[in-house]
Amino acid sequence: MNSYKFVINIFKNFCKTFFKFRVIGAENIPNEGNIVIASNHKSNLDPIFIAAAIENREVAAIAKKELFNIKPLAFILKKLNVIPINREKPDISTIKNILKAIKDGYVLGIFPEGTRIKEPGFGEAKAGLSLFAIKGKAQVIPISIISNYKLFNRVTIYIDKPISLEEYYKVKLSTQDHEKIAQNVLEIIKENYYIHSK
Repeated sequence: MNSYKFVINIFKNFCKTFFKFRVIGAENIPNEGNIVIASNHKSNLDPIFIAAAIENREVAAIAKKELFNIKPLAFILKKLNVIPINREKPDISTIKNILKAIKDGYVLGIFPEGTRIKEPGFGEAKAGLSLFAIKGKAQVIPISIISNYKLFNRVTIYIDKPISLEEYYKVKLSTQDHEKIAQNVLEIIKENYYIHSK
C-alpha cells in the first residue's frame, strides 16, 4: 500500500468514526480522464472529507504555501500530492506543476472561493478554477460539502456530474471571463448545497 492510500484509509476511518459520513454521486468521478473537482470551503476538515469521498482516483489538491512552513505537516502534504501555491501571485512553475498533475492522471482539487469562508453563505469565485480546468483540458466536477462540522453529526458530500469547458479551449479569455466561468460552477455547488441541506 502506498503512502497516499495509507493516509486516505486513516481519513476514511476518521470520517466514519466521528461523523455520520455520507457520499452521494461517487459514480460521477470517472476512472480516467482529466478532472478538476471544485468544492465549497468552510473548514480545515474539507480536504479530508473530499479525499475520503473519492475512492477510485488519487487527488492532488492545491494549498497555500504557508502550510509547508510547518515541517511535519509539509511531509504529510507532500505524501498526499498537495501542491503549494502563492494565492496572491502564483508563479509559472506552480502553474506548470498543477497542469502536470492533471496530465499525469491526478484529480485536481480546488476551492473556487480561494480560501475558507467562515461566515454563513458563500464567497465569490476566483479565476483559478476556470484557468486550470481549461488549460488542463479537464472536465469540472462540482462537489458540495454539507456539514455543521460538529462531531457525530451528518456530513454529506454531494458529487455532481462532470461539466465540459471544451467550448473555451481555443478562446482567449480575460481574468473576468475566468471568474465568471468559475462563478457558474460555484452557483451549481451552492444550489446542490441548499437542496441537500434540507
